[in-house]
Amino acid sequence: MEDLKKRKLDETGNGQNSLLSSEEEQLRSLLDPLAKAQLIELLAKLGSQYPSIAEEIRSVARTDPVHRKLFVRGLAWNTSSETLCAEFQVHGEIEEGAVIFDKTTGKSRGYGFITYKDMESAQTALKAPSKLIDGRMVVCNLACESLSSTSVLPDQAQRKLYIGGLSPDTTSEMLLFFFRRHGEIEEGSVAYDKDTNRSRGFGFVTYKTVEGAKKAIDDPQKSLGGRNITVKLADNHKSKMVQPQLPAATGSSTNSCGFWLPASWKSSF
Repeated sequence: MEDLKKRKLDETGNGQNSLLSSEEEQLRSLLDPLAKAQLIELLAKLGSQYPSIAEEIRSVARTDPVHRKLFVRGLAWNTSSETLCAEFQVHGEIEEGAVIFDKTTGKSRGYGFITYKDMESAQTALKAPSKLIDGRMVVCNLACESLSSTSVLPDQAQRKLYIGGLSPDTTSEMLLFFFRRHGEIEEGSVAYDKDTNRSRGFGFVTYKTVEGAKKAIDDPQKSLGGRNITVKLADNHKSKMVQPQLPAATGSSTNSCGFWLPASWKSSF
């Protein structure tokens, strides 16, 4: 009698499992042809309606370093890994972080990576992506973002300025302070020679808005450090000089860390 009851329970359980499996397969077949954007929209909607689903999404995301690893560009030549980590640890505990150096010369390549122990810390850091480190305005973004030459913000050409005629004594801090009066700055720095660390007499400033850049160009008082300076859109500055502080990249190449670097960064910070 007991064996009969057990057999019936087993059969019922197997039937339920089979039903669930069949339903799951049916759902998979429905989801399979959907585009990524549709799936994201669906999950976001379900997550907003059902807390358990939202927590499951967060749980999966937390385990993936893709949501915790940041790419930091525009670093000064003398910025060390210790300094980089110290500046970013204010947002949370860091799992690992380092400035990337050229294997041949031993010199900094002007960028680095920060991986936080939790996703929330990375999200906090990204709320203020621009940060002044060793006199340079650096910018961070998720390392997984595969930026390409065509994915640069469409208005960047109207926000990035070339500043020429700078005094050798003008520092990046002075440059940023001077141009901050026209609007919030996304990034900017004096360009330095990588061997001598001396100013090359020019720099770049990228505003967060087109309006800020226009105000800087239209400002009649273009004098800094006792010199009259040139202010114009960087896109219009026809120069063969490649800006310093940039990771070497050509087309679809990768750096020593396997991070894809677009060719467009040859002329941006």
